[in-house]
Amino acid sequence: MMHTKRSIVLGVLLLNFLFSSEHPAFAAAGNAFNPDISVNMLGLYQKDVRGSNDRTSSSHNGISLQEAETQFMADVDPYFKANMLFSISQKDGTKDFSIDPEEVYLESISLPVVTVKAGKFKAALGKHNQLHTHAFPFIDAPLINSDLLGDEGLNEMGVSGSVLIPTPWFTEFTVQALGTNNDKIYSSKNSSDFFQVASLRNLWDLSDDLTFEWAIYGTRGANRFDATSTVYGSDLIFKWRPVEGGKYHALIWQTEYLSGKVVGSTPDQLGSRLGGIASWIQWQFAERWWAQARVEYEGLPHSTLVNTKRKQSAVLAFLPSEFSGFRVQYDHANTGIEDNRIALQYTISIGAHPAHAY
Repeated sequence: MMHTKRSIVLGVLLLNFLFSSEHPAFAAAGNAFNPDISVNMLGLYQKDVRGSNDRTSSSHNGISLQEAETQFMADVDPYFKANMLFSISQKDGTKDFSIDPEEVYLESISLPVVTVKAGKFKAALGKHNQLHTHAFPFIDAPLINSDLLGDEGLNEMGVSGSVLIPTPWFTEFTVQALGTNNDKIYSSKNSSDFFQVASLRNLWDLSDDLTFEWAIYGTRGANRFDATSTVYGSDLIFKWRPVEGGKYHALIWQTEYLSGKVVGSTPDQLGSRLGGIASWIQWQFAERWWAQARVEYEGLPHSTLVNTKRKQSAVLAFLPSEFSGFRVQYDHANTGIEDNRIALQYTISIGAHPAHAY
C-alpha cells in the first residue's frame, strides 16, 4: 500500500514537471507560438530659441516623451512573417497621448528571388524614409523629408514587390502601390486612388572594409486637387568599418536628395517644385562614442515662390550598448530667421528588438 502511494506521488510530481513552463521542452513549444516583443522609448529635452513653451505642443521646450514604440514580430507559417509596430506619442494641441499603427504588414519569406509585402508600411522612397524615429541618424529628420513628406513620411496601406536582379553586385528593384492618405503631397479625396513607388538600389563591396550604396527612386500619384504629385530622389552612402578593430572605429558618409511637386488642375493651384539635400558624416572614434555632423539646404532648384532653408547640426553620442544610447545635438538653422536649438535624447530598448536594415 505504501509502495502504491509512493508511486502515485512520484507520478504526480513527474507530470507537474513535464507540463510546467520550467521544463525546457514545454517552454520551447510554448515560445514557438509567441511573437518576439520589444519596446523602445525615446526621452527628449530641448531648448529652442524660437520653440514653443506650450506643453500642448507635440514639440515643446523642456522634458518630453518623444515617442514609445511597441513591436511584435513572428513567422506566421513557412511562407509569411508578420510585423506589427505601434507608436505612442503626444497628440498636437493636447497633453494626451495616442496609440497609432506605424507599420502593420505581412511579408513573404519563402518565395525565390521575389519578396512580397502587404499592409501598412514605410514606402521605399529613400533610405531615411524607411527608418523609425529611434533609428534616425540624428534626433530629427532632414528638413526636406519633413517639409515634403510630412512628419511621418510616406507611410501608407499598400502592396510591395522587390526582386533581386542577377548582377555581379547587389541590385534590388522595388515597386509599390499605396493609398493616397499623405497630407503633404497626396491626400486624394477618392479612396480608390493610389500612388506608385519605384526604387532601384545598388550595393558594391569596394573592399573588405568599405561599401558603396547608390539608389534612385520616384513616386507619382493623385493629390487633393484631382491632379498629380511627383517626387524623385537619390542617395549615396559610403560605409567604412575595418575588419580589424571594427569594434572601435567606423565611418558613414550619407547624402540624400529629394525633389517634389504638387500641382492642381486650375491655374491658381499650380505648385512650385520643392527640393533639398542633406549630407552627414558619422564617425565612431571609440567603442561607445560617435561624433556626427550634418549640413542641409532646401530650395533646389531655386524658386522665387519657395524660401530657401539652411541648417547645420552637430551630435555627440554615447552608446553603452545596443539597448541604450544618449545623444546631445546642436542645431543652427536659417529658415528666413535665425534659430538655435540644443537637444538631449536618450533611448532605451527592451525585448527581442530586430536588427536594423543595413
